[in-house]
Amino acid sequence: MWQRLETRHLARLMLDLCWVGLSPFLAIAIRENFEPGEKLEGVALYGLLCVLSAAIVFSVARLHRTFWRYTSLSDVLHVVVAVTVTLLLALLATFTINRLEGVARSVPVIQWFLVIALMISSRVGVRLLGERYGRRPKPNHYEPNTQEHVLIVGVSDLTELYLRSVVEFASNFVVVGVLTSDAHLHGRTLRQQKVLGAPKDIEQILRRLEVHGVPIARVVVTQAFEKLSKESQDALREIERSSAVRVDWLTERLGLCGLRPGAGDKVSPPSAIDGVEAAAAEKSEFIRVGRYHRMKRAIDAVAVVLVVTTLSPVIALTAVVVAIDVGLPLVFWQQRPGRFGRPLRLFKFRTMRGAHDSEGNRIPDELRSSAVGLFLRRTWLDETPQFYNILIGEMSFVGPRPLLPIDQPEGQEMRLSVRPGLTGLAQINGGRDIPPGDKGSFDLWYIENASLGLDIKIMLRTLRLMIGGGGSEGSLIKQEAANVEDTSAGSDTATSIPQPPKTQRAA
Repeated sequence: MWQRLETRHLARLMLDLCWVGLSPFLAIAIRENFEPGEKLEGVALYGLLCVLSAAIVFSVARLHRTFWRYTSLSDVLHVVVAVTVTLLLALLATFTINRLEGVARSVPVIQWFLVIALMISSRVGVRLLGERYGRRPKPNHYEPNTQEHVLIVGVSDLTELYLRSVVEFASNFVVVGVLTSDAHLHGRTLRQQKVLGAPKDIEQILRRLEVHGVPIARVVVTQAFEKLSKESQDALREIERSSAVRVDWLTERLGLCGLRPGAGDKVSPPSAIDGVEAAAAEKSEFIRVGRYHRMKRAIDAVAVVLVVTTLSPVIALTAVVVAIDVGLPLVFWQQRPGRFGRPLRLFKFRTMRGAHDSEGNRIPDELRSSAVGLFLRRTWLDETPQFYNILIGEMSFVGPRPLLPIDQPEGQEMRLSVRPGLTGLAQINGGRDIPPGDKGSFDLWYIENASLGLDIKIMLRTLRLMIGGGGSEGSLIKQEAANVEDTSAGSDTATSIPQPPKTQRAA
């Protein structure tokens, strides 16, 4: 079963790569009005680099591991971002090699539209085929006593999911319409179901449907109770209390929220994220998240495009070296707490071979690492896939390094109040060699005193560690401490400056 799934994933990746490889030639053909010529030979190198770039970017973005049958708008946006990054990398690599000789400036633009259209068409085609052949079998004869008419309240993604589930699984359900408070949606259709009116008018709508010979047995509410208007809440409560119509609160039945008032007056237990946010609110008087943290996202978005474009040949070469040294897959991931404790998939190039040999025996970690892997870790080149995390807004260039849950410093949840960083103050002052508590102290001090100047200094120190390895970084702490003391003169409170540890190896 596992091998069959891997084969399907590989087939999907190969199909996407085929579209990328064909796209420059199709773009040339469209540009030249489908007249054959020698210009096709000039894009051969560019097409090859497009395929190599796509193999890296698509693997990191995991486009081939999504459920094509359930392609959504989010999946389409991921395709657009991945294709854009792929073509930028290929253009930069081609320009470095031959200054884009034989590749007209309009070709990448036409190619961009072609690749996106072809990849999305593949996914939409798989989804349509799945919906056509995956539907429930129709009953052989009509059984009126088994048919149950259902009215839906709410328009949301959950509404669409419920309608699709009814089509696939519920042979005795007949959805007759949808109700929503948005007046501009009245009269429109959602998956062939007409919006009949507002939830507050449900009593009149039920009577009108009964006159037409459509008695409603069940009302399914796909919105949380607190998001309904007061009139809609009262109308649904009255239907639930005084009639034989069954009212299903779908968000409650799925455990997505607490029970509504009057249904046990229970509330859902606090989540891990709630705990982090509560701790952050409790400690906000001590750690102030300044305005700079709110504008960092725009800086990171511009910077990551420039950095990826500049380093694309290095990233491509690293991917080739990893493929030769440890094989496929090129990238592995670890789930770590991100901003506000939300799960974050941290991507890295693989630097260690498999944990077991062909006979299933465990291989010691010291035998799994090669000289190549040690070099990639020492120079931080194994961290370059995290540019993708920065691009989609999960990480920043500078910030608290995302740690495994077991390594999170106790009582320092505020380090999760900002986006985690590719590097940080702790990484240039000891990294792996300092305990989690000291890392937390560095991170909390950075959060309070972050600035563009400090970020630039941290990035320069990081670059120096990548190139030369080692070196004392205490001067940066002392310099920033002096700056803070100057700006805090006359204040009743002083900013605590963490003391740098003696060890200086970067994480």
